[in-house]
Amino acid sequence: MNEELIRKYILLRTLVGYLGEKSQCNWWDTNFLSSAGLKYLEINFPRSSFVAAITSVSEAARLLHDSRIGKGGVYHLFRLPFALEESLHHQLMGMESATFTPAIKDKDKALLQLQALAGSTIDASEGPLHIGTEKQIQQKNSIKELARHYLHGFLNGKQVLPYFSTT
Repeated sequence: MNEELIRKYILLRTLVGYLGEKSQCNWWDTNFLSSAGLKYLEINFPRSSFVAAITSVSEAARLLHDSRIGKGGVYHLFRLPFALEESLHHQLMGMESATFTPAIKDKDKALLQLQALAGSTIDASEGPLHIGTEKQIQQKNSIKELARHYLHGFLNGKQVLPYFSTT
């Protein structure tokens, strides 16, 4: 799998996970990626607190996405095909937390990073939005497309949930 694509998926998950947390846009009821949340996780996960935070916020985000989109025949940022999920997990385990923590110091920095991934904006309606098929998930453009939709949602105060279908 393309390492650069995997890194970008990890960054996108981190940004969307952080921005969706209670202290930012309140899409899910977590604060794992806040400075206090990360310090708390260091107690139980001293060498992998950032991985624990990303995993935990991703689970909360996955539950929300699944409840709104469904689980059958669809993929979204927090539920990707198994091989890609496995690659994301392995690469995340080997990364230093300092790689992404500057991007999530505050909401404005995270939004700027998300804007950089998106490249441009898009007008999207609230709720689940079909943006492509499973074949497109591993294309470079998929990151931009996902980022554009989430950016629009966060900037406009609405839950935008982009997803891919199996067909």
